[in-house]
Amino acid sequence: MQEFNQVLDSEATVSHVLEVIKSAQWLHLACHGQQHSTEPLKSSIILSDGHLELGQILESSLPEAEFVFLSACQTAMGNAKLMNEALHLAGGFIAAGFQAAIGTLWNIADADGPIVSKIVYQRLFSEGKPDVTDSAEALHVAVQSLRKQGVPFQRWMPFIHMGI
Repeated sequence: MQEFNQVLDSEATVSHVLEVIKSAQWLHLACHGQQHSTEPLKSSIILSDGHLELGQILESSLPEAEFVFLSACQTAMGNAKLMNEALHLAGGFIAAGFQAAIGTLWNIADADGPIVSKIVYQRLFSEGKPDVTDSAEALHVAVQSLRKQGVPFQRWMPFIHMGI
């Protein structure tokens, strides 16, 4: 696995993040996301200088891609009128080359993203080197933790896993 690369605040520009994505094996995006219901390729991750659109991600070569955690709102949100045809950010990252993705079906509470992320990564790194095939189970453990804490279902339900 490559070295850890953190991009924060004003450094998180569309061009810089796109370059990081192209060489990332594991990627965690904690930001704002939005689904574009009429033009899915314009669904985007909102960065410091603009929007990184799904179309840009799909055009990228991602030879190292394994796992992406999209800790942002609406990253796996489909379209009510085209339920079986809508393309969303999490599915787009899979189509672009990532083997597994965690995304959200709707807006998430600001407090929940860090809690779910922490539990997912604790689980994935508990035995040293993480394995992408353990990412679905890690999300399950994180969501169950929220449930046990009594968090209302509308706050733990939006987190989904796709891929291997």
